[in-house]
Amino acid sequence: MPDDDKSRHDFKNQLAIILGFAEILIAEAAADDPRRRDLEEIHKAAVAALDLLARMYPAGATDHDDTGQMVGR
Repeated sequence: MPDDDKSRHDFKNQLAIILGFAEILIAEAAADDPRRRDLEEIHKAAVAALDLLARMYPAGATDHDDTGQMVGR
């Protein structure tokens, strides 16, 4: 695997972990939990990072939908 592909793959794996934990914590947080907005911002930032990655590596660089959910290729 070329270095760019490996770096992209490794970065996407780290973002998947961030998105996954953010989604779990958001789902568990009550609507009035003061941490919920922070968790939603973490999720939003990870989705933005995936979008940036897709712009940097446009050839099949993203495995997520518009909500940040990971999808198969």
